[in-house]
Amino acid sequence: MIFTETREGRRFVGELDPGMPVVQGIRSLVEDYSISSGWFRGSGFIRDPLVRALQEDGGYGDPMPHPGHYLVVSFEAPVSQRGEEADIAVRVLLSNTDGTMVAGQLEEAISASLELACQTYDDITLRRYHDDEINNPRWLDVSVNVTESAEVVKSGRVAMEAMPSRLLEPNEMPRLKVGDYLQHPRLGQCEVVKVIDDDRASIRMSTGKIAQLHLGLLSLSRGQRSQGRMVYDVQIRRRNR
Repeated sequence: MIFTETREGRRFVGELDPGMPVVQGIRSLVEDYSISSGWFRGSGFIRDPLVRALQEDGGYGDPMPHPGHYLVVSFEAPVSQRGEEADIAVRVLLSNTDGTMVAGQLEEAISASLELACQTYDDITLRRYHDDEINNPRWLDVSVNVTESAEVVKSGRVAMEAMPSRLLEPNEMPRLKVGDYLQHPRLGQCEVVKVIDDDRASIRMSTGKIAQLHLGLLSLSRGQRSQGRMVYDVQIRRRNR
């Protein structure tokens, strides 16, 4: 379970004008304001929503059209990263004029007057991956965006009973040192610039950006030495619910 303190962010409020596409409009805001992690909430009215309902297997079904005007009862849209793209999961509960309720993931709709509030989390990056066990994407990785001189943001994973913080036994788990390299499946080769504690390390990516990794979400295996430094292969750990 990921649970991370965040100290830096921005807050926005506004309205999607009548006639604007809802999901496309939010995606444009995410791009225009460089939002990598955040949360949109909405209130108001939309029309002609295209909704994917939750299925028995835990995934979402095909998009289904629902013609007409709907009151927005609940509108939650977390923003994170999936691969190189922003992932915007708009989950809604809607009420039609006759009281019919529609719930699921909103693929698209037209604003009839949708008011939005957004909170961004600029010092972290949440990453979403598909979890085959629940047949749905989940947050399975988070990095803290810091510079080498910045104060480290306190973060923590809520440990569940009988769930070790490391994949390997203590006598088998590699102990990272400053100068070691990690071959990460998503981030490429990264250099360890600071070992914070048993569960966290700061890394420098090939772009020069400094980020923080939660080691309990990773499996490390010893690789080869490169120029006298150890290179560890990284696998992202998939946890049970």
